[in-house]
Amino acid sequence: MKKKYFNVFLTKFLLYAPVMGLVLPILGGIETSYSLFFAAAAALASFLTADLVVYPRYGNIIAIVVDVLISAVVLVEFTYLFDLKVPVYAYIIVLALLAGGEWYFHSYLRRVLFPGRRK
Repeated sequence: MKKKYFNVFLTKFLLYAPVMGLVLPILGGIETSYSLFFAAAAALASFLTADLVVYPRYGNIIAIVVDVLISAVVLVEFTYLFDLKVPVYAYIIVLALLAGGEWYFHSYLRRVLFPGRRK
């Protein structure tokens, strides 16, 4: 059972890492190591709340909105904490790509963790 949750989290991180690891260094001018740290933190926070709590109760759309909001808060807070200057359009592109990826991730999540759940 624990391995199933770890695999789902790892899949989510593998969605977040390329998006943040490519877009933020190119458009935001920050180091890739920071981007991967942000990706891990955002993936963990959104997995524990949006995917395990919100998605089973409220469905796909609400969970995607919560995923994007949590990721936005994590990005803004960490860029503020590390005193990094990231343009707003970089945030928008990252969050739009994550929202699209979450749409597909939730179908995987439903198959693996919530097999009896309908759309």
